Amino acid sequence: MMFPCTGCGLCCQRIGGVEALRDYDLGNGVCKYFSPTENNCKIYATRPLECRVDEMYKKVYSAQYSRIEFYKMNAQICNAMQEEAKVDEEYRVLITTTNSDNDFK
Repeated sequence: MMFPCTGCGLCCQRIGGVEALRDYDLGNGVCKYFSPTENNCKIYATRPLECRVDEMYKKVYSAQYSRIEFYKMNAQICNAMQEEAKVDEEYRVLITTTNSDNDFK
């Protein structure tokens, strides 16, 4: 299983302060490849590593965290952004406590 992104698009609209994505920032925290009309990434297939939860886990964080821990941390960040932006609850990222790392291989 992969990280259960719900496609709300907020992570693409809040890249300000992410050093690795500095060249993608329009200057207002929005990625230059985010399409507000389609609510998606124009370069999804070739997006940066920092925009790929599963690849970041494998290449950077797998020695520090279990996959479920990493997913839960990302889900917390996603959900906090959604709550702050008053995004409909249907977009919340759900990682159940019954999941184990085996569910995410």
